[in-house]
Formats: sequence, structure tokens, C-alpha cells
Amino acid sequence: MLPTAGEKGDTYLTSILRKVSVHYQLDGEVAVITLARPERFNSVSADLSAGLVTALARAGEEARAAIITGSGKAFCAGADLSDLISEYDHGGPMLARVLDERFNPMAEALFAAELPTIAALNGVAAGAGMGIALACDLRIFAPQAYLLSAFIGLGLVPDTGSTWLLVKHLGLSRAIEFTVSNRRLGPDEAERLGLGAATTADLMDEAMTKAKQLADGPKGAFVANRQILWGATARSFTEALAEEQRVQDELGVSSQHLEGMKAFLEKRPPDFRR
Repeated sequence: MLPTAGEKGDTYLTSILRKVSVHYQLDGEVAVITLARPERFNSVSADLSAGLVTALARAGEEARAAIITGSGKAFCAGADLSDLISEYDHGGPMLARVLDERFNPMAEALFAAELPTIAALNGVAAGAGMGIALACDLRIFAPQAYLLSAFIGLGLVPDTGSTWLLVKHLGLSRAIEFTVSNRRLGPDEAERLGLGAATTADLMDEAMTKAKQLADGPKGAFVANRQILWGATARSFTEALAEEQRVQDELGVSSQHLEGMKAFLEKRPPDFRR
């Protein structure tokens, strides 16, 4: 449980997030999470990873939708492995450990986030930054933004969930072509492929508009929807039917469903905050 106002409160949490290079702002019911290492193109350090995980947990408790964006020119340029440079002089770092400690927690936190998430891509999302963007529920692109795998140029394979996410988003053949060519995937192509919800120069205004629309919706059902759809791609048809049955059984007695049905019968917009 994160400290709340009256315990250690916002001042305590804000100091943590500043230390770990992530800025957090609550705008009404929308949490705006900013990756804030512009001098390093918001590359992922251990501190930034921990800060993003902390911010998502906080947002899940006090907001109804979250926007993730970057400060400066980049959304996130991938891994910052500068603290591992010395290990390359001794045969290379143990990347399995680095993934376990730094990168996998971000992907897992996005999958488990207790609210809908929007990636507002203000610039390049490369490597692990691409993984963060793909793990969000929606993506909105600035005209100069693009996705870049980048791994193959370093003799590596995609990580931060990207091998799974790229195949699910793009299909196998297109995912192979995109990763081995090491090319940029820009906003026009992203929209054609269904990866981008919109492209606009008014990035944060568009993201906030979309986030507020999501905030009006059934927060718990959004989360369940993400998790069942992600899981469906790895299940057999029979398993998918069983999982649908399990989740619908839980949601069928939830306050959000009861409000949605009541509003439908009364011919009025639902108020999912009830």
C-alpha cells in the first residue's frame, strides 16, 4: 500500500518519484506520468523503472485513467546500461538479471495496472521504450514520434515483453520484418496497423481528452477487458470460453455492471463513479 495524505502523503511520494526520474501529476481523475530523464532521452535506468512501477501503483489507487509520456524530445530511447559498461570488459553483463530487476517489472506493472493506460508518444520509443508503449492500452502519436526495435543492431532480441506484444499487435511475418530491418515505424503506419489511436501535434490535449473519456467508463471492466484479451491470444478456444465465463461471473455482480444495466433500462448515461 502506498502512503496516503495524512500518513507520509504526497510530499513523500513526490520526493521518491523525483529521485527515480519519474514525475507524477494528478489532473482531476487522470494521472499524468512523465518519464523525466530528458538529458538521457528518458532511457531506462534502475531508478526510472522503479519510479514507473511506483507511479502506476499510485495511479491505480487514486485515478481512473493514466497517461504515460516523456519529457524533452523522446518518449523513451530504451535501456540505459551505462552502469553496466564495466561488465563488458569482463565478458559482458548478465542480462537475464538486468531484465528481471529492471525491465520485466515495468511490463508486468502495465499488464496489471488497475486503470486504463495511454502512451502519449512525444518522440522516439525505442527498445524497452517501445515495449512500454506497446504494453499500454492505447497509443497516441505526435507527428515526429516513431517506434524502433533497435535490438537487432546490438545483436540482441527484443525484450520488455516486446517479442510477445509485437507478434500480437502486428502478426508474425510483419513482426519479423520490422525487427530484422531495424527500421522506424511512424505514426501513419501505426494508425494503418491499428497500433495508433490518433496522430496529432496537440499530443497532450488529445491524450487528456481520451483519458477523460476513459475515466467516465467502468474502470474495473477496462482492466478485466485488457487482461482477458491479452490472455486470449495464448489460450485455446475452449480455455477462452472458460475464462470469459469466470470473468463475466465476477463482473456480473459488480457495482459497475449493475449501474450500467440500470442506466440502460432507464435510458440514461451510466455513472460508473457510483
